[in-house]
Amino acid sequence: MAGLFGLSMGSCGNAFFREKLFWGTSYNRHLGEMHCGLASIDASGIIVSETMPGSFQTNFKSKMKKFNGSEAISYCGSAEEPFHVKRSKFGPFVVCFNGNIINRDQIVREFEVDDGHLFETWNDVEIIAKLLVKGSDFMQGIEKIRKRIEGAYSFLVLSQEGVIVTRCDAGRWPLVIGKHRKYSAVIVSSECVGFYNLEFDIVRNVKPGETILLKNGDWNKVESHKCKEKACSFYGVYTSSPGAIVHGIPAAEIREKLGACFAKRDIADGLNPHIILPVPDSGRSHAIGYKQEFDNEVNRQIASGKVTLKRVPYYHEDLIKYGFVRSFLGLTPKEREERAHYKIIITGKTIVNFIDMLKKENLSNIANDILENQCIEIVICEDSVVRGTQVRGNLVPKLRFIYERRVSEKKIKVKIYVRASYPEILSYCPFGATTKRGEVLTELHPKISERIKYLGVDGLSYNTIEDLVRVLNTSRENLCMSCAMIE
Repeated sequence: MAGLFGLSMGSCGNAFFREKLFWGTSYNRHLGEMHCGLASIDASGIIVSETMPGSFQTNFKSKMKKFNGSEAISYCGSAEEPFHVKRSKFGPFVVCFNGNIINRDQIVREFEVDDGHLFETWNDVEIIAKLLVKGSDFMQGIEKIRKRIEGAYSFLVLSQEGVIVTRCDAGRWPLVIGKHRKYSAVIVSSECVGFYNLEFDIVRNVKPGETILLKNGDWNKVESHKCKEKACSFYGVYTSSPGAIVHGIPAAEIREKLGACFAKRDIADGLNPHIILPVPDSGRSHAIGYKQEFDNEVNRQIASGKVTLKRVPYYHEDLIKYGFVRSFLGLTPKEREERAHYKIIITGKTIVNFIDMLKKENLSNIANDILENQCIEIVICEDSVVRGTQVRGNLVPKLRFIYERRVSEKKIKVKIYVRASYPEILSYCPFGATTKRGEVLTELHPKISERIKYLGVDGLSYNTIEDLVRVLNTSRENLCMSCAMIE
């Protein structure tokens, strides 16, 4: 994944331009922090662009004065972008790209063998740039891209024409248009999470197969194809910020509803855990939804006069995320294991006796049940289990350490159940370049009993595809579920 941002304004001034460009880009940082870059164009057509490794805010806070003009694009992700074409038949232009070109090797060979092209990088964005100039203009170049590329993408082009924005026909990766409340300015962004703070209102999503142009602080549709949408079903469950709106639904609401699906299933199966614990940060909304459903069920039972639940589980955060480490995108297995270990840290609550704490908080019913059964049952709410790296190597050992220490004198057994909101991931993702063939947990351990043993937990379950489709309030045909299905 990568975060894209584009800006076009009228005569709002350079201070306004830099502020919105800097913070608009910053709100996409969670989509990738290995590389970042900005590009702007002034009234004379001069493009200034720069790309750097590492975090955007750290790299560009002191560099913003060099970016002036009325149009700009930016990037946060795993590649060296934006890609700057300094000379072409269209004049200079810059491209930012998000996605994955599945047939990239074939296209590169054709360019090198048939046309004698040399490539500066091996990044997909350079292929986009070379295909663009195959057309008689940018629009015809985009049409050639649609016909030639296999995969998923969205991209921005900055040139003297303005900011050209397009999504692939499947619309797997989102782009959102925003308009300033007071001034002549429009933006396009991978997510709308910062729109309120930037003082922009959501206009609408860029549609699958659609191309729009941002120019002089306004936008208009240039071209649109009738397409069959296949939006990424994983995006709202994990990838997006909880503040994003995905499929017309707040991402936090999607996650809460998926957590509630699990709670309903556990209640029906007779599992009444003592603790609900989120895997930070994305698992937090899932855990909130899980607990809310237990609260709702208790109220329903009280109203009916027949209460069968022993308790409402205690929501507790013993693990917190160190906010400057990510362990999912663009890493080798060794890097992923290292970052997964250092990403999740233990809170200082380990020094507090858990049973005593429950009693002080008027939760003696939970404390007494733990003491009576000499067992504490914990449900971990996770967005997904992809490779199992984090669960096996970090979450489970850390939780066992925490609770064996906090109740050690009682010799209480700790049982851990993992609840993954996204359905079983059965295959790698061919469209986002986030997983590779043969590395997901279900491929290595097909049976759930094998996964439970491998992860070192007492139970593991997933939401169903039907749960996900219902929560997303769309049809299954409109969702890409390549990773959750073997077709």
